[in-house]
Amino acid sequence: MSTWEPFTADARHAMVRAQEVAVLFGGSSVGTEHVLFALADSDDALGALLAGALDRDAIRERLGAVSGAPGAELQFSDGAKRTVALAFANARRLGHKFIAPAHLALGALEAEPPQLTGAASTAEVRTVLEHLAQDEGGGETGSTGEDPAS
Repeated sequence: MSTWEPFTADARHAMVRAQEVAVLFGGSSVGTEHVLFALADSDDALGALLAGALDRDAIRERLGAVSGAPGAELQFSDGAKRTVALAFANARRLGHKFIAPAHLALGALEAEPPQLTGAASTAEVRTVLEHLAQDEGGGETGSTGEDPAS
């Protein structure tokens, strides 16, 4: 029996990086802020956009001091779960069969709107994310193309 893989390799990497960020900051769960922090840390157009638009100091303040001591088994917060659900919805809305990093960023922007720098508006960031998601639309697909809801 084959399984449906909804994430591209880059999106899987971003989610693993979000878990690493949560551990680094001693979190007991992976939250939307960890996902955004991980996406902003990537070395691509999406990372550059988010690094310039997000108020990373505000995110760091929300995360707390770096401790490096992992909490108990990491769970995903309600906001992070909502981020993934909204990422899937955005991918489907755009006609994509997988979740790419830009879809995750769109989901995070909707799930828990982050604090942005004064130079960026939510509408502007969303517009650029939509374009990046469209650019990612021709890439990697899931392993079977099955709808996970079925």
